[in-house]
Amino acid sequence: MVAVCAAGFGMSGCVATSSEIAGLRGDIAGLKGDLNGLKADLSGLKTEITQLKRNQADINARMELLDENLRAYTEKLENNRFKMSLLAQRMDDVHASLTQRMDILSRQLPKVDGAVLPVPTELFQVSYNDYARGMYNLAIRGFRDYLERYPDSELAPKAFFYIADAYLSRKQYQDCLKTVEAYLRQFPADELVPSMLYRKVQSLRGLSDHKQADEVAAAILKSYPTSKEAQSLRGNP
Repeated sequence: MVAVCAAGFGMSGCVATSSEIAGLRGDIAGLKGDLNGLKADLSGLKTEITQLKRNQADINARMELLDENLRAYTEKLENNRFKMSLLAQRMDDVHASLTQRMDILSRQLPKVDGAVLPVPTELFQVSYNDYARGMYNLAIRGFRDYLERYPDSELAPKAFFYIADAYLSRKQYQDCLKTVEAYLRQFPADELVPSMLYRKVQSLRGLSDHKQADEVAAAILKSYPTSKEAQSLRGNP
């Protein structure tokens, strides 16, 4: 059917046929259906977002709990490490004291005229006091004496460290490098390795060997990325 045009009744335009109206109604119904489908999709999306937020909150809570447990474990580990270090130092002292007493008894001397050697921690402390006062020559001699007497003691790695640092402070770069290399041969897995490697970098730079210094610095960044030495190399002390 064609549209019927109104004329002669003070009106202009065309009146839609019943089939066109029915078509429009069908289109409207289709749009309503699409709108309802879109609303359902949005509702489902909101539900998924809500669930994701809940999952994220649960993950965050678990991560916080994991961080707390990790911190507690780390604190216990550090505390146990400190206790073990103290125990090892005491054992060094006991061993040295017993050795001296056995020497005295074996010689069957009623009186010992010579001075009794200090126990390991006392000898180490005397050397450290010299180091702390900037008396580096005395400190180096003291720590070397300590290493000769107690090469396998708990404090031996630290003795190497203070010797190297004393040499570095005196700008005796070659001696510092030799000390670092001797330390690395004897204690390759010690906790002070990053610090000793850092002093190697400083000594190499002091000798203007920038290529090798950069290689050692790169090794620190790769093997010990979270160490304070790595932060210093990145410019974030």
